[in-house]
Amino acid sequence: MSKNNAMPVLSYILNSLMGGWMLARANPKAIEYFDLSSDGFWKSFWAIAAMAPAFLLWAFFNMYGQTVEIQEGVTISYPLLSETIFFLVALPFTAVVMIYFTKYMKISDHYASMVIAYNWTSAIVYLVMAVATVILLSGIISTQVSSIILLLLRVYFGFYVFWFVFKTSLQIGGFFAFGVVLFIKLLDASVQVIIFKIFNPEYFNAIFAAINSLPS
Repeated sequence: MSKNNAMPVLSYILNSLMGGWMLARANPKAIEYFDLSSDGFWKSFWAIAAMAPAFLLWAFFNMYGQTVEIQEGVTISYPLLSETIFFLVALPFTAVVMIYFTKYMKISDHYASMVIAYNWTSAIVYLVMAVATVILLSGIISTQVSSIILLLLRVYFGFYVFWFVFKTSLQIGGFFAFGVVLFIKLLDASVQVIIFKIFNPEYFNAIFAAINSLPS
């Protein structure tokens, strides 16, 4: 697909999502589904639009179907503004940071293909996890079973899949790829905390107050 820059947007998105799905299934041939040209690099941020329906589903579920209980009898509203900002900036911010990270670690030769693969795989992971979480937390099965299933899904899609993405797209060893995954996870968590602190300080303060009040 690397040279097919004339493909219609919808077909391009569907083809790229198929590549992301194949990466999520640990298929190394998935890279062949991506447009690895410079144009494909910029178009890979269409992944944000592809994730939008799942984000809206997740936001609606949290705003009207769930409450965040930080202590017994104490609930706070869903931080929609912060979640929306993080949703919009996460992929572009990661791409910018990875410019410097890959140069510093001397693995920048495949930077563009890594960003393309990461963006579209992130879209697949987000779609799967958002839908699965809404279904599992809707009460159709027990809380204990839902928690176990969600934990397994998060381990597989949140860590193993991205480990495989970095290992394949950057063409690095497995141990090195694991370090890249940890770096990305810490980066995402840090950005999310900063956004909460700035745009939803009540939520930020309430969560940290609840953490500090836990028995030691």
